[in-house]
Amino acid sequence: MGKSIIVTIGRQFGSGGRTIGKKLAEQLGIAYYDKELISLASKESGICGEFFEKADEKTSGSLLKALAMGFTINNAIFQSSDYLSNESLFGIQSDVIRKVAAEGPCVLVGRCADYILRENPDCISVFISASRQDRIHRAMEYNHIGEKEAEEYIRKADKSRASYYNYYTDKVWGAAESYDLCINTSLYGIEKTIDFIRAFVEARL
Repeated sequence: MGKSIIVTIGRQFGSGGRTIGKKLAEQLGIAYYDKELISLASKESGICGEFFEKADEKTSGSLLKALAMGFTINNAIFQSSDYLSNESLFGIQSDVIRKVAAEGPCVLVGRCADYILRENPDCISVFISASRQDRIHRAMEYNHIGEKEAEEYIRKADKSRASYYNYYTDKVWGAAESYDLCINTSLYGIEKTIDFIRAFVEARL
């Protein structure tokens, strides 16, 4: 791909957003980042990846509990009197997102990437949703759990993602005005949704 296009994907839990992002990146022949961002943020900062995992798309305010458990930063053990805010971790992760976006075309899933790259003219933001029943079905398959448990899992996951997004941005998670494209995978299916997004990206090019 000639132009350094960046596709950011926000998604409801169970909508298939992660699968779509990965396959889209493969079809476009560009880099894909999801959990990989945690590893990169850990490597760049020297902070244990477990800190980023605990703060990942959550807003707990602090990581004192994690610190009290004896996680390490640069091989040093910190106790509960130390403080590392989620805001600091978000800032580090934001720097990593800007860095990978500057390095070339890519697909970025979650982590407020659309907001972080809002001033990048090559960034296309996408939000993926699906019917509640389809999401429950995927959650049951993915987590090997029953229907009631899947419903609760989805509720908590979406609440966490919405809180994280709304906390760090001046936009509303899942609201149409927050993204360039919103699409429902229950209407098109995974493969046709990928085709639709790809056509949208190519039209922008």
